[in-house]
Amino acid sequence: MISIISSEKPDENWNERLFESGLGTIYQTVEQSKHNIHEGRSNIFLRFLDQNKEIVGQLLITTHPRFDKNGTRTFLLSKTPFLKKNACYWNYGPIIFNKKFTSEIFESLSNFLQKNKYVGSGWLHPFFSNDIPKNLFKLKEWGTFIIDLKQSEEQIYNNIDNRSGRKNIQRSINRNVIIETISDNNFSDYSILRMKESGITPTKDELDKRFEWWKSVKLLDYSGFLAKKDNIAVGGILFSSFGKHILEVGVARSKKDTDEHLYSQDLLKWNIIKWGINNDMKYYNLSGVNPYPESKKEEGIFRYKKKWGGKQYSLWRLFFK
Repeated sequence: MISIISSEKPDENWNERLFESGLGTIYQTVEQSKHNIHEGRSNIFLRFLDQNKEIVGQLLITTHPRFDKNGTRTFLLSKTPFLKKNACYWNYGPIIFNKKFTSEIFESLSNFLQKNKYVGSGWLHPFFSNDIPKNLFKLKEWGTFIIDLKQSEEQIYNNIDNRSGRKNIQRSINRNVIIETISDNNFSDYSILRMKESGITPTKDELDKRFEWWKSVKLLDYSGFLAKKDNIAVGGILFSSFGKHILEVGVARSKKDTDEHLYSQDLLKWNIIKWGINNDMKYYNLSGVNPYPESKKEEGIFRYKKKWGGKQYSLWRLFFK
């Protein structure tokens, strides 16, 4: 019989268990919960206990207010009629320390969400098995490719598709694209790229807001690289690295990069791979793809991420209401 301890604050060993599990990512850390508070959200720390009161699983859930400060419904509720329910979500959890309790943990989690009238969704860790109680949640399959960084640099390079991967890395180098580490000094260059790509005017207020965000997430094991040509930013990628698991967070690309065929994204990814090897990382997660592409755009994304030679994993999303 599984019982749940729910708290707004973590116990002192939360991160330690997370790290030792081998499934820990930035999204389930104490540091992420602090960032949630900074962003105006709240946290629920769940610990799942067996009959001997030993912790066999844990999960950080992020909750949203029903309305923001302007009186607008929050994004999780904007298209649903469940106004009397609380919006929440989680990423890459629950973390289960003893797999024999998997079914009981999910049943306890489902009961907790229903009892507290939560609506939202959660992403499972891609290393999690497919043994999910399908009667408790609505499931949607997504996918990702993960590069094993425990291999040598030579092995990983040889696994990259030659025509669309290795050659593009060399093309980018030959076209004098240089890579810089993202820092306080050049973060605005990255921000401007991201905003222009999204059709957002890079005003001073917006740049200041994003810089404040950067200062807070730096504390969460976030890093990044910026690609430049002729001292002009043409691409960038942010990533987190808690638990020796690299996760891409934000990708930016300029029109100049596309028009001049600079292939900065390929060179950026190769630099992240080398950084991961040199810093004793275990995995590089290329983030989500549709395993069953439904458009030419999705087909292109799938091919691009597949070419890096990583292993394909299912990425399950659970919905509850």
